[in-house]
Amino acid sequence: MSVFDLIIRNGRVYTGGHFTDCDVAVQDGKISALLRRGYPAEAKEEIDVDGLLVLPGVIDTHAHFREPGFTHKEDFETGTRGAAMGGVTFAVDMPNVRPTINSVERFVEHRELAAKKAYVDYCHWAGPPANLAEIRDLLDEGALGIKVFMWKDTKRDYPHMPELGITDLGHLHDILAACAEHGAICGVHPHTQDLMSHVEKKYFWDKGLTDPKAYAQALRFGESMNYDIAIATLIILARATGAHLHVLHTNTASSVSMLSQAVAKGLKVTSEMNPMHVFLTWEDVEKIGPYALGSWTPPKDAEALRGAWRESDFTIVMATDHSPHTSEEKEIGWTDMWKAHGGAPCIEHYFPLLLRDVNNGLIKLERVIELCCENPAKVFGFYPRKGAIRVGSDADFAIVDMDKKKTVIGSEIQAKCKWSPFDGWELHGLPVMTIVRGEVVMKDQQIVGKPGYGKFIAPSR
Repeated sequence: MSVFDLIIRNGRVYTGGHFTDCDVAVQDGKISALLRRGYPAEAKEEIDVDGLLVLPGVIDTHAHFREPGFTHKEDFETGTRGAAMGGVTFAVDMPNVRPTINSVERFVEHRELAAKKAYVDYCHWAGPPANLAEIRDLLDEGALGIKVFMWKDTKRDYPHMPELGITDLGHLHDILAACAEHGAICGVHPHTQDLMSHVEKKYFWDKGLTDPKAYAQALRFGESMNYDIAIATLIILARATGAHLHVLHTNTASSVSMLSQAVAKGLKVTSEMNPMHVFLTWEDVEKIGPYALGSWTPPKDAEALRGAWRESDFTIVMATDHSPHTSEEKEIGWTDMWKAHGGAPCIEHYFPLLLRDVNNGLIKLERVIELCCENPAKVFGFYPRKGAIRVGSDADFAIVDMDKKKTVIGSEIQAKCKWSPFDGWELHGLPVMTIVRGEVVMKDQQIVGKPGYGKFIAPSR
């Protein structure tokens, strides 16, 4: 009888679309067998999870780990520690660092930098290169896809950096066409730059309105026309070029409808949604101001997003948009939010907050697994290596106790910034162990892994 490296005993394992009582055997970082509970197999190590849920490791395809260039905010080590705390076993970071990751040389340097520090497995987005023919080379080096910002910040130069902002539609068309030619997914942050610049000045700055509430209202001015015009434009460009368009930050009722129609017409369009858009409300904007922004989602839009979370006829990938900044970079936002850096740390808490929704009857656990594990792996070319518990898959697991509770304390999070927009919130349902390729990296809400264990994983094209 062979001796396995690890057997996870007595769990309720999510496999094949349902939960089953079985044991999971691991060999060489892969799932080697699903065993009848109590089957007398031998292993070098056994973990008894005593009826807890054994879920596929969570995948986050939108994290900002800030390295290089902004490591006072975050770095690969602290960012992936936060991932492990939240049950995330595979994370993908964004190219808005300095120097920006928009060439093959910089991509390779970025990949090697993360290799020394990551606690969990990882990949990277790349920005559009100056020579669009380089997209093929970036894919060959393992880039997840090409990330486009349709936004250049006003009154600040980060996080939507001028060297990455694509506001010319001709340029955007060419990027999408090149992505289609080379088989790259193009992930786009939708924004309508000229319109928003007009709205900001005429309806807010000229009236002396620059506080957090004004900033939130500006982004939603005209019933969120900034987002909806951008997404409508992107869908038309995707239709014209044949590109696989991945719409980032989907957050309006109209965009949900547009995406549904686009898919019904046969377009290659997928959607990213960020739970932050729904979890944080107007009351949070009033209470914690710049620490809640980013963005704010009006109730009718939040209701549409929740409806799509429960059931949709287009593919949704849930992702964090983990965006840490220092308190000093946020505090200026109380007087002028346009000068404050937008975004918040959330990779540690977004999956537990979804588990809380499960406990509150707002969404089914099976759907959360689809949104956070299966769909990201399928959309980006990692399935079934990632996102599933089946023989041959990587042995990535989030072991979850649906009864466990915890109060968020911002000063205790893994991120360097040491604050959270969810400070004081009670979580109900927690990952109590995170396992990456058969190695325990988090146990009982304590990091036990080592930096550099995380491995770069390239998509399968």
